[in-house]
Amino acid sequence: MKGKFFSIALVIVAALITTAPLKAQEGLKLGFVALPQTTWMLNQQDIEAPQDEFTFKTTYGMAAGPTFGYNFNDYFGFRLNALYSAQGQRYTSINANEDLVTHTRRLNYLKTPLFVSVNTGTEFRKFVFSFAAGYQANFLIGARYSNDDQSYTPDQGLFDNVTDYPTTYNRYSWIDHGPVVDFGLDIKLTYSVFANIHLRADYSITDAEDKNASYKFWTNGIPEDVTFYPTDRGMTNNLNAGVAFGLTYTFSSY
Repeated sequence: MKGKFFSIALVIVAALITTAPLKAQEGLKLGFVALPQTTWMLNQQDIEAPQDEFTFKTTYGMAAGPTFGYNFNDYFGFRLNALYSAQGQRYTSINANEDLVTHTRRLNYLKTPLFVSVNTGTEFRKFVFSFAAGYQANFLIGARYSNDDQSYTPDQGLFDNVTDYPTTYNRYSWIDHGPVVDFGLDIKLTYSVFANIHLRADYSITDAEDKNASYKFWTNGIPEDVTFYPTDRGMTNNLNAGVAFGLTYTFSSY
């Protein structure tokens, strides 16, 4: 009798040992992610412009923030991020003195990507491959522009007949949105803690520039609204890609 009981106990223990890791991904997830990234602001006119007028330069940025999520089982769930993202575009042009000028557009967003995620489960114990795809809204929280043009002097301000000139922030849309993908490895550190190394890319399908931004040009005391951007300028799309490093803790019920 004792031998039979002992055998049953061994079976139960063995079952717990072998099945518990399979549930390690199930449950509520909290974590943090940091994302060094390359950033681009793509506009067809800029791409086609002569190189002395506009030449794209590789631009780097950084995004970081908390991760929330839930896995319904060991293979399927959803993720939500709240990321502060510094991004934009550097480019060069030639000024009237034939000097090379570097321009920098720096935009800061609050990004809220929502993913549906799948992973291979934890039967491999140490390494889990995961893939997530979703959609995100990007809220503009800051914008600035700078250049190193030495030919400019402070007294070269706006003309006296120009008013209501848009700020740098007002030249860009306060929100844009688009798809986002994320895939890579989750490395098991403890039963509940995973290190994450993923590739991530996002693309805005809406215009990052506010083509309605305008100023008033006064002629003989009569104002005329003039758009900041040329009327034939097409859409500008944000594109960002990088490597996301993170830690995730799973509040598993197993």
